[in-house]
Amino acid sequence: MTLPEKFSQYIKAENLFQQKDRLLLAVSGGVDSVVLCDLCKKAGYDFVIAHCNFQLRSAESDADELFVKELAAKYNVDIYTRKFDTAKYASDNKLSIQVAARNLRYEWFSQLMAEHTNKPINYLLTAHHANDNIETVLMNFFKGTGIAGLQGIQPKSGEGNLLIRPLLFAKKEELLQYAAENDLAFREDSSNSSDKYTRNYFRNKLIPSLVELYPNVEDNLLGNIGRFRDFYSLYQLSVSNLQKKLLFTKGNEIHIPVLKLQKTQALHTIVYEIIHQYGFTAAQVDEVIRLLNSGSGKYVISQTHRILHNRNW
Repeated sequence: MTLPEKFSQYIKAENLFQQKDRLLLAVSGGVDSVVLCDLCKKAGYDFVIAHCNFQLRSAESDADELFVKELAAKYNVDIYTRKFDTAKYASDNKLSIQVAARNLRYEWFSQLMAEHTNKPINYLLTAHHANDNIETVLMNFFKGTGIAGLQGIQPKSGEGNLLIRPLLFAKKEELLQYAAENDLAFREDSSNSSDKYTRNYFRNKLIPSLVELYPNVEDNLLGNIGRFRDFYSLYQLSVSNLQKKLLFTKGNEIHIPVLKLQKTQALHTIVYEIIHQYGFTAAQVDEVIRLLNSGSGKYVISQTHRILHNRNW
């Protein structure tokens, strides 16, 4: 099966968008987003392009912007570009460069979509692919994000599921092969070779080392990601049912019976699922569980909430 055929099949299987929809493609100029443009064009989708110039690589960033403008002209589609003082924004808000860039671009993409009222844009598409997903799952595993993080990158996310990632089925090598076979020019980001960013370390060092030990590790991880997605759906259903039995709302308080909570299976997991939405961390779970056997009046606090032991509750 060819990459365009896989592309169309994946969009239908995940119900990502329809032929009639108008799309906003986030295009950096790298091989991933260039291939995404070409696939969308060949599939006959109506799309426009958005390019962020983060001004982090001097002349190279400006050359990327010029390349994407030429790409838009090639496909005869509208293009929107914006320059960001990313370094200043990161410094002012005490963020890493990566987080700053992500915040800036998605805020701007949302603005672009909101501004198109006469000819609405239905979905935002990014070119995240299967290898991005593998890197994300491994990073989440080592950071300790729990079961939710093992799902990796979702095909649809964001408010209203308007953020779409239709290349998650494809490995990087498939995208490179497609670009070569179709004579697609693209830009190489010099920062991708630097291991100063966590993701690059996983991409350039850790995963190649794992492949040496386990040649099929990428396929195995991709298979696991699919299973984790299904498992998480069942997990959420089970957690939701348990919470309905445990939580009683009284005014602006939530009451949980001590004895019923103590008898709950997978106590650490259900306590975490109850408390994390109120600003409590995984590190506080044991402290909260100890409240069950403490005297009345003992409590644990987050930045916004308090968990108080009051007699049988």
